[in-house]
Amino acid sequence: MRLSVPLPQVTTVAIYMLVALTLWSPVGGSVLGGFGEPLRYAFILAVAAFLCIYAYRTSDFRISLSGDWVFLACFLIYVALSAFWSEGGANAYIKGLLVFSAMLTALSISHLRPMDEIVVIFYRGMCVFIVMSLLTVLFLPDIGIERGWEVEGDWRGLAGQKNGLGHLAALGLVGSLGLPLGAAAGRGLRPLLLRLAMVAINAVVLVNSGSRGALVSAGVGVGALLLARMPRALQRLLLLVFVALAVPLVNVILPTIELNGDKIDVLGTTLNTSNRTTIWFYGLEQLGDRPLFGFGLSGFWTPERMLVFKDTYGWVLDNFHNGYITILIEGGLVGLMLLAAAIAFLMMLYLIAIGNLRDRAVAATFAYTCMFLFGNLVENSIGRSTATTFIMFITLAFALRPYLVSRVRLGGKVPAGRPLSPALS
Repeated sequence: MRLSVPLPQVTTVAIYMLVALTLWSPVGGSVLGGFGEPLRYAFILAVAAFLCIYAYRTSDFRISLSGDWVFLACFLIYVALSAFWSEGGANAYIKGLLVFSAMLTALSISHLRPMDEIVVIFYRGMCVFIVMSLLTVLFLPDIGIERGWEVEGDWRGLAGQKNGLGHLAALGLVGSLGLPLGAAAGRGLRPLLLRLAMVAINAVVLVNSGSRGALVSAGVGVGALLLARMPRALQRLLLLVFVALAVPLVNVILPTIELNGDKIDVLGTTLNTSNRTTIWFYGLEQLGDRPLFGFGLSGFWTPERMLVFKDTYGWVLDNFHNGYITILIEGGLVGLMLLAAAIAFLMMLYLIAIGNLRDRAVAATFAYTCMFLFGNLVENSIGRSTATTFIMFITLAFALRPYLVSRVRLGGKVPAGRPLSPALS
C-alpha cells in the first residue's frame, strides 16, 4: 500500500537530521557521558528506518543492475557481512548493521530526492557546522582549539580533531565555488554575497585547521571543478596527455621512493606520514595469514595486537588512517577488488557525464567524489557508516544515474519550472 500524499518537506527535514547526526561528535566529558555515542547510533538508525520505510511506501523503488550500483552495493554488503568472521565482537556486529543501514538509507534518499537537491542539503549542513565550529573556536577555545602534541593551536571546532574539521571545510569551500546559486541569483546580490562569505569562512577554517591533507583535498576538488567545466575537446586532450605521461612518470617516480621510518622520500622530497607507515606495515605484515577475506570489520585491532604494537613501538593507535589500507586488512583482496570495481564504474559514469552535460550540480558531485577518494589516502572514511563524508559519497553515487537518466530524457535540459532545484533557490 502506497501513501497517497507524499510530503517532500518531511523527507528534507529527515535528511537534514541525518546530516546533523553524522556531523555530531559526542565527547566523553559532555553531559551525556558514555551514553552519547550509543544515543547517536540509535538516532541515526531511527532516521534511517524512517527514510527507508517512507521511500518504499511513496516511491517507485527500483534497483539498477548497472555496474556502479551493483559493485557498490556488493562492496557494502560484503563489508557488513565481514562482521561474522571478525574478532571485534559486538562492536563489529553493530558496525555491520550500521553499514548495511547506510546502504539502504542512501538508496532510499536517491529515490526520494534528485541528486542536485541532495548535494545542496549536504552542503548546507556542512556549512552550518563550519560556522558553528568557527564560533566555538572564537568563544570556547578550550573546546575548539587543539592542545595536544604537534597540533597545539590548530582548530578542531566541533569536529573532535583538526583533520575532520579541515576536510569538512574543504568540502564547504569547493561546494561554495561549484554549486549553482539558483533562481534567486537573478533577483539580487544576497545569494552571491552569502556564497562569497561562505567561501571566506571555509577558507579561513581550512587554513587554521592545519590539516595538510585537507588543503590538498581542496586543491583536488577545485581541479575537478575546472575539469568538469572545460570544453569536451579539451577534456579529451587532457585525458590523452595524462594516459601518455602516466607510464613514464611512474617509471621516474618509483626508483626514487625510499621508506625511512615514518617518512617517505620521493623525488628528493621528504614526506612526513606522522607514523602512518608504521601502522600500515604492522597490519600488512599480518595480512599474509588471511589474504582473501582479511580480519573482518573492526577485527584487526584486538587487545592482543594492540599490546604487541605498544610493546614494540612504545605507543599504539588503533586506526590505519588510510581507507584503502583499512579495507585491504579488514576485507582482504576480495573487499579491495569490490571497492576498486565500484570506483571504476562510478568514475567512468562521472567522466561520461561531465563530458556530455554542462551541469554544475554534476560537476560539484564529481568534485566531492574525487575529494572523498583522495581523502581516504590520509584518513579512513570508507566504511565509516556514521561519517558524513561516507554517507554523502554513497548517496550521491546511487543518485547519479537516476539524475542523468532524467536529464537525458529531457534532452539534457533541466525540468521545466525548476531552475535546478528548489533547495538551490
